Amino acid sequence: MQAHHVNATTQCTVDSPAEFAGCRDQFFASPLADTILPWCFPDLSRQAVVEQTNAFRGTEDFQFAYVNPMLQRILRETSQGLSISGLDELPTDRKFLFISNHRCIVTDAALVSLNMLSSGRGTCKVCVGDNLMATPGVSELMLLLNGVVIKRSGALRDVYANARLVAAYLARQIEEQRYSIWLSQSPGRTKDGNDHTDPAIIKMLGLAGARTRADFEKLHIVPVAISYEFEPCATHKVRETLLRREQGKYNKAAGEDVAQIRDSLVADKGHVHLAFGEEIRLDGADNADVVQEVADKIDAQIWSNYRTWESNHIAHALLIQSPWDLDTPYAQAFLGLIANQVAELKALGLPAAAAREALLQLYAQPVVNAQRAAASRA
Repeated sequence: MQAHHVNATTQCTVDSPAEFAGCRDQFFASPLADTILPWCFPDLSRQAVVEQTNAFRGTEDFQFAYVNPMLQRILRETSQGLSISGLDELPTDRKFLFISNHRCIVTDAALVSLNMLSSGRGTCKVCVGDNLMATPGVSELMLLLNGVVIKRSGALRDVYANARLVAAYLARQIEEQRYSIWLSQSPGRTKDGNDHTDPAIIKMLGLAGARTRADFEKLHIVPVAISYEFEPCATHKVRETLLRREQGKYNKAAGEDVAQIRDSLVADKGHVHLAFGEEIRLDGADNADVVQEVADKIDAQIWSNYRTWESNHIAHALLIQSPWDLDTPYAQAFLGLIANQVAELKALGLPAAAAREALLQLYAQPVVNAQRAAASRA
């Protein structure tokens, strides 16, 4: 039976004008488009937005003319502004594999891609898990954001075969100077604030070669750290953390991805910082574990480059019972935010004490990681 929307079995990326047109039309026909178009483009009718995209021939046109203004409006209305570091230091004569921490379903990759595009370096292919491809609208949006689907579910043989194909495809994009790549450092978003590279991700990339140092250096890996002053979808993440801890698993409800995308777009983000690191150079001994070496170097840069905000430091001080002035307007506002989120989680049947601790942990862990990175350099 033919699928009613784009998914991991019918399409794994968009590379041609025809593929783009089909994906665009299906996105505009989806419930997600009904949800976000009026908010993102309040002064335009649905038909006007659709007509604007008819002349687009590919994802780069779509991102520059459609997604970029939408993202700028989102940042303007839901944040205190975006700051960027490190991008100007990257050479303009090559493509990169950006391995990033992951906090927000859409915004993380979009910020990297669109800032690469606006700096004249071209957009990125964005790696997404096939779990996001089961929901109409979400799947098409991921592909319009230049997504490349990575299979994470199903028979082990199929997952491995897909991983080999994806690894070869990504390596070819970089080698042939077509696209840079965005890839999160672990499957799914960080739920506890502990940004950590999963060696399985690095192993997958190594399937394009023999996992030698030369193979990994040809990918031009650059770690990226994105930090939000106020954590996107914090209550969703803590709810999942607590239910997984209690039940040993977490089953996502139908429509949950759409709800979290919507919430992450409209929620207050505070200040946002995007930090591009330095290209990874491998200098370990010949008998060292090159996969772990790559993962460790990515972690070190993400932990060091992650910009911590006062919200992070207040949460850390509360968890370790360190002195902090909690009477300032900022501290009072942040504590009010945490209290409201605890109340929301309690109303969902979760214990208030555990919810508060998990929320504080979500904010505090980047401070711990930064201290760990600093100690390793000393």
